[in-house]
Amino acid sequence: MKYLFIITLLFTQFSFGQTKKIKFGEISKEEIDMKIYQKDKDAKAVILFDKGESYFYDNHGGYDIRFTRHKRLKIFDKRDTKNAEVSIFYYINDDGKSEKVKSIKAVTYNYKNGIQTKKELDASSVYEEKINSRWRCKKFVFPNVQDGSILEYTYKLETPFKFNLPNWEFQSRIPTIYSEYNVSLIPFYEYVFQLQGISRFDYRNSVRSTKTREWGGVAKVYGQNVSGGLEFYDQLHTYVLKDVPAFVDESFISSINDYLIKINFQLSKFNQPTGGSISFMTTWTELNELLLKNDNFGKYIKGSSKIAKKILATELNIGSQSDRDKAKTIIKYVKNNFEWNGYNGKYASQSPKSFYNHKEGNSADINLFMIALLNEAGVETKPLILSTRQNGKLISKYPFDHSTNYVIAFVNIESPFMSDGTDVLLPYNRLPLKCIHEKGIIVDDNEETKWVSLENNVSALEKHIIQLKIDNSFNGSGNISILNTGYNSYLTRQLFQNDEGKIKEFFSKELGGEIINVRASDYKKVSIPHSIHLKTNLEPEIVANNVVIKPLLNLPITENYFTQKERKHLVDFIYKRNQEFESTLEIPSNLSLVELPPNYQFENSLVNINLLYTVKDNIIVTKGSYSFKKTKYQPSEYAQVKRYFDQIIKKFNQPLVFETIEKHQK
Repeated sequence: MKYLFIITLLFTQFSFGQTKKIKFGEISKEEIDMKIYQKDKDAKAVILFDKGESYFYDNHGGYDIRFTRHKRLKIFDKRDTKNAEVSIFYYINDDGKSEKVKSIKAVTYNYKNGIQTKKELDASSVYEEKINSRWRCKKFVFPNVQDGSILEYTYKLETPFKFNLPNWEFQSRIPTIYSEYNVSLIPFYEYVFQLQGISRFDYRNSVRSTKTREWGGVAKVYGQNVSGGLEFYDQLHTYVLKDVPAFVDESFISSINDYLIKINFQLSKFNQPTGGSISFMTTWTELNELLLKNDNFGKYIKGSSKIAKKILATELNIGSQSDRDKAKTIIKYVKNNFEWNGYNGKYASQSPKSFYNHKEGNSADINLFMIALLNEAGVETKPLILSTRQNGKLISKYPFDHSTNYVIAFVNIESPFMSDGTDVLLPYNRLPLKCIHEKGIIVDDNEETKWVSLENNVSALEKHIIQLKIDNSFNGSGNISILNTGYNSYLTRQLFQNDEGKIKEFFSKELGGEIINVRASDYKKVSIPHSIHLKTNLEPEIVANNVVIKPLLNLPITENYFTQKERKHLVDFIYKRNQEFESTLEIPSNLSLVELPPNYQFENSLVNINLLYTVKDNIIVTKGSYSFKKTKYQPSEYAQVKRYFDQIIKKFNQPLVFETIEKHQK
């Protein structure tokens, strides 16, 4: 269960228990001798401890935040290489002001016959990756990692952004023995925190420092000159969890960020040393107003109008079209003429003129420009902000700007729809799957906040038509047609990119036979189903002179996505999924069916499963379908969903067994 607490951190006080004092490089005998983690014997590695500290330090008369992290891991299986990889993310704002990552130190310790050897990370091995226009990442890999290695690292991150007080994740994909976060706050900045995944800590302590500090020098803070000479105390907060289990990355969850045990901090108020305060706990309506005034959001849309008029006058002929047809034409124009650079965003990264000239930009460049085009054409369209699945759930009670990280178009015509201009393979009125994440907010100048559901209620179908024939020599051939609709159609287009070589390679592995011919149709017509047609040679299995063949081949699901005994999180399919199969198997006169499997039919509020067999002369027809009726299933329904998948796998992959007439006569 997810618990959410909003507590002002300035004056709370709890005290019990003790924290660990740990020094870099001081490895205990217990850590050296550890062969497995007793509380999770299958773990490939364990975090021995993970300690973080955030502290406000004096920087030229003002205060910035310094975050220090110290982490130690034990590796049991070096083949799980991701445990030896470290990523440190840092933020850059639109003005180029940046967080800084400093003092990276990492050491690999190995032990043989009681003798320690250590390998330090070479600073030149640390490399940088651009995530998007606002985020960067420092990365490195520990050297000389072996089974039994102990990995230890530390670094500092300095941030001038008070809103970006570092959060802390107590949980990861491997178990954690000890996790501690210390936050030293000064009375000028008040924060609230959101606690996810637990209701209490193993240890929590909040006390006032015994040492006084002084606001020194003269600094400009939120537009005001603040002079020094003011004494204050830090408020020290400590949060500890012990024996935190690994997060099991289950199939069909929205995002790991929605479920990890963690603590997030939000700046709520600045108490001015000169008196008075500035509140940052605002409303969604006020945030909308700020967005509409922002140079890279509302003003970007207005700034695009001149170029939009030119495009409508010279490149598009939509004067007599209906509003929906105008919208289709404009959205298609944007998709075909502007390329997404792979970066998500809520704010434009360049001027409208630069975007138009370069024909490339982030998702906000594209979608805000598209909104301007639609409005200029007389199609009422509003920006809609949301939090992508990877970014985590949007919590409506807490209106913070960075809670949302993406903008799309809300086309407000008869039968309104939402649109995104970044992906040419999606129809005009379908969103990328990353955007289907509960709800978003329409940005306009209305006083009332307008929330819009992002859930997708359109079912997607994958239909298989299979024609099989076995000759007198027991050789098989087949013609297969696969029709995909909805998001299944999109995912198939995305996977194969209309490349017949990729299709042939995929299905030769899937079917276990030679693919003679491949044809895909309607790749570019994204508003209609996508079809794949295959011609294949099959080799039926011969077992004790019996001929064995699966009438549905290996096209149904063959392995259960769900392996855990129980589940704590929602099963989130994103969209409703339907599978249909129709197989016609023609057998030769020298084969006789041993036994026809029984028909199977089951339906309730969660699922519908059907499998029917008919035989006429030498033709066996198998018709099957299964559909999951909901996009989301509660943890309490998990056991049923898992069982239904087991039934589907068992029933739909059941082979038909034939014996030869000669054998039957003997």
